Amino acid sequence: MSEFVSFTNEFGQTIDMSREDYLKKVIPHNLEMYWDKKEKLRDFAMELVKEQFHEQAAIAADRLLELYGPIESALMFRAVVHMQAREFDRAKAILTDCLERFPTPGTACTNLAKIYSFEGDEAKAFETLNTGLHKDPNQENGLNMFVETFLSAGKKEELKERLKALAEKEGAWRPQLHLARLALTGENLLKAMHWYTQAIEGARDRLEIVMTVTGELGQAGYVYQLIQICEKYWTPDFPFPYAGFNYANALIATDQKEKAIAILRTMQEHLPDNYKPMVDHFLLRVPGAQEAEAAAAQKVADSQAVDAATKKSWWKFWNS
Repeated sequence: MSEFVSFTNEFGQTIDMSREDYLKKVIPHNLEMYWDKKEKLRDFAMELVKEQFHEQAAIAADRLLELYGPIESALMFRAVVHMQAREFDRAKAILTDCLERFPTPGTACTNLAKIYSFEGDEAKAFETLNTGLHKDPNQENGLNMFVETFLSAGKKEELKERLKALAEKEGAWRPQLHLARLALTGENLLKAMHWYTQAIEGARDRLEIVMTVTGELGQAGYVYQLIQICEKYWTPDFPFPYAGFNYANALIATDQKEKAIAILRTMQEHLPDNYKPMVDHFLLRVPGAQEAEAAAAQKVADSQAVDAATKKSWWKFWNS
């Protein structure tokens, strides 16, 4: 645990402060300021959990339950705060209540599995985790825990079969993502691309998954496959630039610098204002990008001049 806390103040400045000063000066002020503001209090409470201020996070979590009522997310957050403070019996009581109130989502099962695992009951942990994933096969934390359980035991083939069974659940897409990763590490690119495509096709929101897939393919060096994914699923109106940057890097790596610049500039037109400068910064790091843009602009200008001259000559001809 760091002795300092980094946070952004109301003026957008990043501040590094000792934990003691943060506890005395910032936390009481923010709790009072956000006490009746549900969303801001929730965001601050998550920061308290991240920085491991257990007692203060508990105060915020209790207040969130008062503000939201016993909805699933508020109950789940209260349980997580108990878990972080090692108050496992109290966490289990809330999670059990949450399962009774909201039987369909699987997040409560995943958190219960974490508690059972911490307590050393691995069999019960796995049973509970498996139950939760069959309720919701797209839980990121639950699937990560599931995959790690099998890989640490050296049971990769059994893991694949289990993931395939989860992938058949209605609405599933994250198990396919893990199957693609297993195929990629096994150097079976054809199968990896099959599962990556299945994951993208199955996802309700393709923004996150396209960003993830292009990042993983890029890190593995499969730039042509990355381009293939982007040409099919990426669009320049994505609200975040990261998949577009992955696409541009792959294009540059395959000697398609002009196309990379073109897609980045098109993307820049659609991005929210706070992301637009990132495109300029990206291009500044690309050797020869400025010259290529200048040449492209000159080519457009020359083409327009030729068109104008042609129109003028035809006008003279028809009026002679």
